[in-house]
Amino acid sequence: MSSRTLSVVLSILCTTLSAQEGVDDVTPPRPGASGGTMLPEQAAFDVRHYDLTLDVDPEAETIEGVLVLTADVVADLARVVLHLERDLTVHSVRVGETELAHLHADGLITVDLPEPLTRGEVLHVSVAYGGAPRVAPRPPWDGGFTWARTADDQPWIATSCQGEGADLWWPCKDHPGDKAETFDLHITVPTGLTCASNGTLQSTETRGDRTEFHWHSSHPIANYNVALNIAPYDVLEESYTSVDGTEFPVVFYVLPEAADQAREIFPQFLAELRSLESICGPYPFRSEKYGIAHTPHLGMEHQTICAYGNGFRAGRFPDYDWLHHHELSHEWWGNLVTCSDWKDMWVHEGIGTYMQALHLEQLHGRDAYLSEMARKRAFTLVKPMAPERSMSSQEVYFQPDGAWDNDIYNKGSWVMHTLRWTLGDEAFFAGLRALCYPHGPNAPDAGPRFVDTTAVRAAFEATSGRPLDWFFNVYARTPALPELVVERGDEELDLTWRAPNGLPFPMDVPVSVNGEILRVALHHGHARLTVPADAEVVVDPETLVLRADAP
Repeated sequence: MSSRTLSVVLSILCTTLSAQEGVDDVTPPRPGASGGTMLPEQAAFDVRHYDLTLDVDPEAETIEGVLVLTADVVADLARVVLHLERDLTVHSVRVGETELAHLHADGLITVDLPEPLTRGEVLHVSVAYGGAPRVAPRPPWDGGFTWARTADDQPWIATSCQGEGADLWWPCKDHPGDKAETFDLHITVPTGLTCASNGTLQSTETRGDRTEFHWHSSHPIANYNVALNIAPYDVLEESYTSVDGTEFPVVFYVLPEAADQAREIFPQFLAELRSLESICGPYPFRSEKYGIAHTPHLGMEHQTICAYGNGFRAGRFPDYDWLHHHELSHEWWGNLVTCSDWKDMWVHEGIGTYMQALHLEQLHGRDAYLSEMARKRAFTLVKPMAPERSMSSQEVYFQPDGAWDNDIYNKGSWVMHTLRWTLGDEAFFAGLRALCYPHGPNAPDAGPRFVDTTAVRAAFEATSGRPLDWFFNVYARTPALPELVVERGDEELDLTWRAPNGLPFPMDVPVSVNGEILRVALHHGHARLTVPADAEVVVDPETLVLRADAP
């Protein structure tokens, strides 16, 4: 099923759920949030294409542009509503060839149509706008435009807007459940600067002191993954052969003063790409490129143009750059496999985080893998990792008191770690590949697609032949962790699970008896072993099972 078809289904479902729950049960997004329950006016159309023409003025720190939206109408539509940051000015709105009156208030552009559109028609909207976009207070966590300068005082500009949404700098339908099938950007900057963006570079045209870069994304792309990276870049390029034999370019846009460092680290980045391909399948965007843009902020997973600002620093291992690896992992877990609602964001962040441990296992063995998992054992456990109701980006990334909530990262990675133990390597890694490419990497449906937690469960059930509702009900749908009660008698060992809310939890447990690892089945949440009184017994010696009482 295509991204567009899926978004139609999701739009109708969101509208139906809103009506069933009632207004009091729907939590609107907080200011600066993306997603949440989809607005009915936006559920009525499905974005097919965005075309953004933008002039960027680094000295004034302003933008002026035109956004053209093409969408399929999927339900009767009398009013068009788009999101746009309130501090930007809307100059005009056209629907088709007609300029219409508009209201721009509280971050929404609202236009009443003279005649309603009906299902099956095509919506064309053009918005001319501009002004000083929001400056990112703390990119990439608190996003917007970053207007930095290079060592020789030239502009160094980047956008970041994952949590807040792309409406910080361009008009859009700000919901993760609707990706544009294709995207064109026409970005004009002062001559001498380069704009690195998503997809493939179609043309570069210089007119005096201004140069326009035309980028085209041929794959469905999430709004927050559209990015501008503008600087006097040097461009390093290598031809890379994917695991399926496809050749595509890997391009590093780097400041000239860091070009030698970029050349030195480039082979490591290619090795990280190869590692992820070996686990997940071919790089998803082989028809375009894999790009890396040197940025004045830490990093972000912008589709085909990952932001990299880690300073070329070696971490615990000199052959491993955690920041690059994490953002690259999102090309699969986030850009290829995408949650249709922020409530399932752990699929992006948790599985992406777990990829880092798998990479270290490939590089440095089992001990490095277990050490990385131990480093991730810091949980919040305030709310379910994968709530069942729709959520905004702010709700999923933060606790109710505003504190950061890292469970979609750390707990998500530990859920994968424990699932690997539960299923065994063969079924587990087959499940990862099936999530990325259900029918193979060259099948007609091999492009970006939406999933949720239920789809993740179904993929692993299919590869293992085992029901996993009990596993995800406890780990994903409840905040608390299960507790393993261990009681040692003279010649016996009792193991009992106490799961949140009394839920069934038949999790096997590894037990070392005099150095021999036994897999103990707790079919009904309890098991009793006969062990010699003088035996050395260690329960879960490698800490493979996520539980409240683990060290």
